[in-house]
Amino acid sequence: MPESSEAYTVCSNRPVSADPLHSAQPSPQEFKRETRFTSKCPADEIINKIAEAAKPLGFDVQKKNYKMRLENVKAGRKGNLNVATEIFQVAPSLHMVEVRKAKGDTLEFHKFYKNLSTSLDKVVWKSEEDMKK
Repeated sequence: MPESSEAYTVCSNRPVSADPLHSAQPSPQEFKRETRFTSKCPADEIINKIAEAAKPLGFDVQKKNYKMRLENVKAGRKGNLNVATEIFQVAPSLHMVEVRKAKGDTLEFHKFYKNLSTSLDKVVWKSEEDMKK
């Protein structure tokens, strides 16, 4: 079972965007090295979907408990892009997934995440308000 966290603790320490996949395009100076999304899918399903989506993008996948390390086999502008993911349980049927760049170029990370998020559309939980957008 993924690490369980009090929703208040997780949310108060770091803001969680309701829909990071469809937010406005930031300027290059605003690019972040991590992002999060929520899911109502079981943690094992989330892990498997991320692995399935990352492999065709050229990433080796290493799983350990509810953490993953994704490493691009091709070197980019600043070496190989490494991405770390971790799943936190914030409620019995709700998980927060943190995806962060561990090594490599930040712009390459954003390109990777954009491609990854397309494959995870059914995994990412969207509120009714997000669905109207």
